[in-house]
Amino acid sequence: MKIKKFAAVSVALLALIVNASPVLSAQALTVEPAIPTYGLYCENSTLIKSGSSSFDFTNDDLFSERECIKQSEYHISATNGEVEFAVPFVSSAINLPDIVVNVNGERVVGTVWYGYSGFWSEYAFDIEKTYSPVLDESIIGTLYTFTPDSDTVTVSLKLNEWKSFIYETSNHYSSSYNTEDNSHIWTLKNASPLHEYSFFIFGDSAECTFESSCGYEVQTITCKEFIDSQYEIFEEYYDHNGGVPIELFYSVVNRVIEEKTIISYDELFSRSIDTYRVNAYKFKLSLKNDSIISYELPVSIQINYGYKPYVYHVEQRHVGNYPVAYSIKMREDVPYIIDS
Repeated sequence: MKIKKFAAVSVALLALIVNASPVLSAQALTVEPAIPTYGLYCENSTLIKSGSSSFDFTNDDLFSERECIKQSEYHISATNGEVEFAVPFVSSAINLPDIVVNVNGERVVGTVWYGYSGFWSEYAFDIEKTYSPVLDESIIGTLYTFTPDSDTVTVSLKLNEWKSFIYETSNHYSSSYNTEDNSHIWTLKNASPLHEYSFFIFGDSAECTFESSCGYEVQTITCKEFIDSQYEIFEEYYDHNGGVPIELFYSVVNRVIEEKTIISYDELFSRSIDTYRVNAYKFKLSLKNDSIISYELPVSIQINYGYKPYVYHVEQRHVGNYPVAYSIKMREDVPYIIDS
């Protein structure tokens, strides 16, 4: 094992590691999408005096899956009152890392706030774009459900004022929206008579007009009751996919409410589970003395196939104005840092 250490105060760390030989033969660039890591976040970043991050490439099982372990340690100034910290990370809900945070050697338990879906090209972290995993149980809505009596069903919704809603369609449909009277029309084709379709509109039923070409039922329930009931339907499927936590759906709905937008049923309950997001593991501390926050988690290694041997790449982005020292535990078959 070889350990390379180097310090950085720049905006981001870019470590490139070549497999087997320092002599490179450049080919046409074929670079995997970069999934970055981040430093420790605090709104008052002056409380973080310094940090260190170590990337360990020596775990054979993780390395074969193009992952490594990143161990982080941050020196924190004493605080007056409770302060919130966050560990940003990129992940989908079906592969959440097990983040263990210790403060002065004692474990601190936090919660995952789910963020925006990330784009391969950026993954910018914004603490304001992460959303609470706790859903306000006082939020009510109107649930419209219907079972098609033919393979084509027309659904119309007219709102007195703009509000968020969750809508469900068949796998083949067309839709239109009229901005003048705030009305929506969906034509569901290939609608299944064996399936019950749901439209959940936030607020009281008096605030909207709902119609369909087949009979439907109306029910006023809380948003949490609706999410819980749908989660129960798919719970076996979620368990089969790694145990998707219900808090993901609470968080996504909180984003929909906060941004006053709409979301499809499939996007919420199906596609959201494997969407990569920039999340935050949040925890609050009251530190009377200078302290050390430490944690570790698996992170991604990217490969640049444009070189032979390949170049391995890890990246950490700064989310505060504090110095960080970096080190990499090398492998015998990946023994060189060629750029940093």
